[in-house]
Amino acid sequence: MFIRPIAIFVFLILSAPSAVAQNTESSTGTDAESPASPSRPSDSSRADGRDSDSSSVPDSKLDYQVLTFNPAAIGLPDLPQPMSSANDFQSTLALIDARLAELEPRHDEAKERLAAVKVAAAAVSEEADTGEEISAQDDISATEINKTAADLSAGVENIAQRIELLHQLRVVVQRRATLAERLIGVKEEVTQRDEQLANLDEQGVALEPPFPVSLLDQQLAELVLTQASEEVAETRLKTATRRMAAITKELGAVVSARRAARDQLTQAESDTLADAERELLADALELARLRELLTLQELAASEHAVELARHEDRLAEMQQELLAARRDFLKSRAQLSDDMLDQRLADLKDTEESISAQIKDLQRRGDQAESALYQARQGLITASDDANRAVLEEWVAARQAELDAARSGVDSLTTALTDIDKIGDFWQLRFELMQDPEPTKAAQALRDIIAATTLASTEKDEIESRLNALRAIQLAQARHSSDPTLSDEQRKAAEVRSEALDLAERHGRELLETKDELLALLQGMRHQLEDLIENEALSLQLLQARETLTQWWDAELIVIDDQSIRVRELAMALAMFVVVLFAVSFVRVGAYRALSKSKRRSESSQSGDFYLAWSAVAGNTSQFFVLIAAFYVAMVFSGLASPTVKAWLWSGLIVAFYFQLAIWANAAAADYFNRRRSRRELRDPSTVTGYGVLMVFVRVGIWITMIVSLLAYFKYPIAGLLGALGVGSVAVGFALQNILGDVFSSMAIILDKPFRVGDFVKAGDTLGVIELIGVKTTRVRSLSGEQVVLSNSDLLNSRIHNFRHFKERRVSFRIGVVYQTPRALIERIPEMIREAIEEQPITRFDRAHFFEFGDFSLNFEIVYYVLAPDYDIYMDMQQGINLGIHRRFEDAGIDFAYPTQELILRRAPGSSRLSKAGVSSQ
Repeated sequence: MFIRPIAIFVFLILSAPSAVAQNTESSTGTDAESPASPSRPSDSSRADGRDSDSSSVPDSKLDYQVLTFNPAAIGLPDLPQPMSSANDFQSTLALIDARLAELEPRHDEAKERLAAVKVAAAAVSEEADTGEEISAQDDISATEINKTAADLSAGVENIAQRIELLHQLRVVVQRRATLAERLIGVKEEVTQRDEQLANLDEQGVALEPPFPVSLLDQQLAELVLTQASEEVAETRLKTATRRMAAITKELGAVVSARRAARDQLTQAESDTLADAERELLADALELARLRELLTLQELAASEHAVELARHEDRLAEMQQELLAARRDFLKSRAQLSDDMLDQRLADLKDTEESISAQIKDLQRRGDQAESALYQARQGLITASDDANRAVLEEWVAARQAELDAARSGVDSLTTALTDIDKIGDFWQLRFELMQDPEPTKAAQALRDIIAATTLASTEKDEIESRLNALRAIQLAQARHSSDPTLSDEQRKAAEVRSEALDLAERHGRELLETKDELLALLQGMRHQLEDLIENEALSLQLLQARETLTQWWDAELIVIDDQSIRVRELAMALAMFVVVLFAVSFVRVGAYRALSKSKRRSESSQSGDFYLAWSAVAGNTSQFFVLIAAFYVAMVFSGLASPTVKAWLWSGLIVAFYFQLAIWANAAAADYFNRRRSRRELRDPSTVTGYGVLMVFVRVGIWITMIVSLLAYFKYPIAGLLGALGVGSVAVGFALQNILGDVFSSMAIILDKPFRVGDFVKAGDTLGVIELIGVKTTRVRSLSGEQVVLSNSDLLNSRIHNFRHFKERRVSFRIGVVYQTPRALIERIPEMIREAIEEQPITRFDRAHFFEFGDFSLNFEIVYYVLAPDYDIYMDMQQGINLGIHRRFEDAGIDFAYPTQELILRRAPGSSRLSKAGVSSQ
């Protein structure tokens, strides 16, 4: 019960200095734009406290350190604006460090207060969980504790964000200082290169002659490196430009956020909000200002980076110009005298002797390692306990590594000796060419040098791959050697193995250096010889070109199964392939045009169908078949195909030919039947379905015939296949007997023609017009409008009434008159009916008779004919006849009968009078 008062007491003690600290911090310039705070400096002396800059993004031509608000508002008074010199950068860094020194203790203090308040809140919550009665005053204190904890947490987060932004700002300012220094240095280098280039044009290379040819090689190598440097500089310039564009876009959003925070604070001052809410808005404004300052500095740094990259690119270009000028200057002045050649050959001889000594030492070490490996393996075989066995396994691996390193070192150094011999030979060749630059010999030497350069580059790539793999093994071995679980003997063996791997790497590096030296020599000689050959006579170049072409024509491209494929054979095969394609295309186009002319001449004749079928064949020649045929001709007649390959190509050609025959047969049949169907369709639209079904069977038959013929050609036993197909057909027939029954019923409908599309029929209860005769079903449009789908089998099994073929319609109907009709009028009624029928235009009267005394009427039966099958005409005639009969009966006073009943009432015996009454009802 004493926990809550103690917690409230601690809270009151801790919250008082917190509020004081917040008020003190806010009064030191956290929000310089608030008009309600006269102690805070205003931005650019504006009375309303708003930012003086109205643009969202500063002009890129202006200095980005000219702020639109007072830097004191973010705790950085006297911030240099603009920031350009090294002193400005140092002053800015000092201000940032001072602000960090002020904020970091505050952050720690605020975190301690927050932790204490959280402890108090936890104590209050614990007392509430015990179920003790809580007074109203205690409840209010608990609410205040929670609110204070939330405020303290927001304050801690705000200070942490400010500290983080200041650290980022410090990094950006340092980067700007570094970029400024580098930019000054690069500009100085560009100036120096300008001076060197001018001096080179006037004075030449600043060296005394003679100029050794090695100096020319050095310039060429540096020129290649500088070209790569220029590409890197261009990439950096593009990257820096994209980064500056992204920061410029980001700056607009940051400025908008800062202005929104300023407007919110101004509105809060005018609305007289609580101090705590105003302080939160002021903190948000300070963070927005810090972000804007940080973004402005990043934009300035990115601009410096773009300028630096541009100058570095220019420096690389000038370096290339300088090296190219030096190369041009040395081309005609470089010398290789006897003394220079002897000195170079002597150096190579010393290197060769040193490598030979290393090879002998490695051979000796390899023999020792092999002996030690044998002893280690014997010890491993006789080892009994596991600990000793693990040590011996480690020593076996170490001795094996020593042996492998010695052997690989011998191989590497032997290859290096070979390269040194090549270097000596090429130096001799270079000396001869420089003394006597004979064009033909120079051209041959250039071809040899190009081939040697390609081979050396490939070998260098292989060496680097092996060294990379060896480096991975070294890293794994280093991790293994640092394993703390290894014993002293195991660690010693691991170190021996690591030394062996290092030795192998060292000798590999020596070989790589020798290979680089060879490539550098070859590159230098190549440039010299290319310049020499450019000045050759045209006749010599043509002679060399003819020799090169002759060698290329007889050269072997690849070897397959010990059979070489030469360029001339491949070229001949390619030429024949193209010729066959062209010939087939020409014949096909010619045949297609000739048959098109025949089609136009015989379009109306029956014999024209065959020409049209041949036209369809000409237009359906598969390009795949043509390609196979051309490939077969090219391979066989050029001599590239061996007997085995010829057999395979012939088999492929036969398969393609059979498929092409099937395609031709399908095209011809389809064209022939489609044209016959078009003629029949004009007279009978239902023939569309019949010809479609027939085409399905024709196409299936063509493909089955093709497959069976192809199998028979390759002597495949097709008897069993045909039997299987027969049994399968029977099974399929049983499974699809309903569907096949409908299909054959459709054929019966097409051939027997009990009805056609457009006929009005009655089949069972269905009455309507035939719309479509399909393969399985027939569609009928009924009188009520819906479509009725009937299977062809059911339709043929029912009685079909086809109303299309009757010429006239017989109509029979009856009328009745009342019994009170006089006899004279009854005798006139048949004549009246005759007159009413005959006055209709397309009717023929048959008869009209008084044939029955009905229950309530005298009945007449009438029969007449409508001389047209149309139902609408029949109804019009019937309506006219009924109106004529009605008019005549009305004029004569004849009443039509309708159902009536008569009731007779009689009195009981003794009554004097008989009473009679009649009642009629309808």
